[in-house]
Amino acid sequence: MKKEYTLKQDGFRAIWFEGTVNRDKAIIYMGGAGCSEEVTLEMSQYLVKAGYSVLCLGFYLWKGLPNKMYSIPVEYVERAVSELKRNGFNKIAIHGISTGAGYALLCSSLIPDINCTLAVVPYDYVMEGVAGTVIPKNCSVYTYKGKDIPYSQFPILHDHLLNGLKKYFAISKSERKGLMRYSYDTSEHAECGRIKVENMNSDVLLLGVNNDDCWPSDMAVPRIQKALEENLYQHRVIALVYEKGSHFIGCAEVPKKLRKLMKIMFPNEKRFPQECNEARKDSQERILAFLKDW
Repeated sequence: MKKEYTLKQDGFRAIWFEGTVNRDKAIIYMGGAGCSEEVTLEMSQYLVKAGYSVLCLGFYLWKGLPNKMYSIPVEYVERAVSELKRNGFNKIAIHGISTGAGYALLCSSLIPDINCTLAVVPYDYVMEGVAGTVIPKNCSVYTYKGKDIPYSQFPILHDHLLNGLKKYFAISKSERKGLMRYSYDTSEHAECGRIKVENMNSDVLLLGVNNDDCWPSDMAVPRIQKALEENLYQHRVIALVYEKGSHFIGCAEVPKKLRKLMKIMFPNEKRFPQECNEARKDSQERILAFLKDW
């Protein structure tokens, strides 16, 4: 059974796929910031085929949602969780990729009814919102109960952009990662903007990639793991950073609309094509195994 939820009627935008074999386990699934509705749905289908109940949730770019990367409400997920509970689900997972992974961690830290969190190439700090890709909005990417979630700034966006680019290109080519990655590496990392992962009430799977071109998932995954260990976290935690791979992991098949853009979007795809494909396949297998044991 397939059902559509709209922002106007339900307070969140999502598409529901009723499970079969694993019907009692509901998964809220979210793609990255650049993933359209079509791409997100395609990426999630391996979970549907595995028999899980899947709620593909949009928070940006989807039809009917604001096309902005700031002031995104945690309430989208909170309302989705309430809807799942009303329909008899007690096992509720949240699964995000890239920006969706950061959003998943944040929501899981604030909504105790989420009892499984799968964060693929995540980042563990809430950042300031931007318009387009370079205009800071002086507000958070996320809000909750009408207030900004505390956030870290991007100094490169508050500097004159030309000055920021000069600093970036002054880095030796051998050390230089992507410009987007650079903006995160040089961010303030204010403690107030750190996602309080220790407040989660869920099993946790964390997957990152070394030398991530988009943002520092390779640094975020061990940081999250350390924070959980230091706080004597009581739930299952599995963390892995792939030595070679690209920012696009989490499902074995690359969506058709991304295939031609992959090597431009993620340079590691060009450097390590075989390893990237292997990481994708392995990450999907690990996700399914984690869900089976949940």
